[in-house]
Amino acid sequence: MDEKKLMETLNQAYPETPAVFHERLMETAEGLKRKEKKMKSKYMLRMALACLLILSLTGGALAAMNHYGVLNFRPGWPESHYFTLPGAEKMIHYDLARVKTGNLTWFVKEAAYDGRVLRILYSVRFDSAVARTDEDAYSEYMNLLSSSGVYLECDGTGEIFVNGRGVNLSSTDARYGEENGEIECWVDCRLEGYGDTKLRPRGEIAVSMPFHFTDEKVKAASEKEALEFTMDVGDAALQYALKLPRPAALRNGAVVEITDLHFSPVTVFIDGKIHLPDDRVKDMPEENTEAFLEWLDALPEAAMLTDIHLENADGAQLGEYTDGYFGHTVKEDGSLDLLFRYEGTPSEKYSKVNYLCLGEWKVPIPMEYQNP
Repeated sequence: MDEKKLMETLNQAYPETPAVFHERLMETAEGLKRKEKKMKSKYMLRMALACLLILSLTGGALAAMNHYGVLNFRPGWPESHYFTLPGAEKMIHYDLARVKTGNLTWFVKEAAYDGRVLRILYSVRFDSAVARTDEDAYSEYMNLLSSSGVYLECDGTGEIFVNGRGVNLSSTDARYGEENGEIECWVDCRLEGYGDTKLRPRGEIAVSMPFHFTDEKVKAASEKEALEFTMDVGDAALQYALKLPRPAALRNGAVVEITDLHFSPVTVFIDGKIHLPDDRVKDMPEENTEAFLEWLDALPEAAMLTDIHLENADGAQLGEYTDGYFGHTVKEDGSLDLLFRYEGTPSEKYSKVNYLCLGEWKVPIPMEYQNP
């Protein structure tokens, strides 16, 4: 084993102390924050459902997972994106499935469901060693599969099925595995179907990741037509759900309503909407026009959605925003709701009442779980 490989192995086995870890990542986080500030432009507001991806450091001395696996997979991303609280490790299920398709062997190495997001780490092993080029591992993975007569639907335009229902994919990625000829892949998905359907499974769930065969001979020689497994997710969907606070009126007359609150050891997940009063929308241009987009850009409520974070009662920031979206809906009665989702890292600094900060506005969130 060469010196570089030895150091990587030691670092994985013996992570740095939390204080050193914090200081090292703070430098990276500050640089990322400066870059993200430059990206907060009107263009993002005009996209209606544009994604906000802000990768930075979580607050507090949090428990970091080991440097490998389903909760900290994406290569090249800051490790702060994967900070978790004690209890996260218990959500991970290991070695869930093995299927051969022709000359390929597929493995579901890890999977975790925290009550809102399902994460799956799987791999495929080729007969020969994979040439590790400067190309993106995901591109090389797809190139290899194109000549193998099979790939997973979720690697193309397909989907994953949970308890027989299709769910939306949120992200996918790949990296070279530790074994010769192996590429590991990641997929995660918020368990949301089409339209407004939200899945909140409990107990044992059945997950199916269908194969797409481009060669009938490979299909005939394959053990199964899907990479399938089951796992017991317990009551995570309700266990980490907070009681929804009452709608909060802002000083300008708008009303903020939180429609989903989920604080797990893995993810903080908040859905909400801002309802504008009638007098604020009486001059609203027709939707889907250039004038409407310009009018939407100018709303102070829309601008404050680019500055969204959590604070405790002492004003300390709680974790970091890692993903989400904002958009809008014009109702049949002509009223307007601005929609938003906040997804971020957890924290150990929660107070009895915390605050969702939207620009200069603060919406109180008591830490009261639905099933304490």
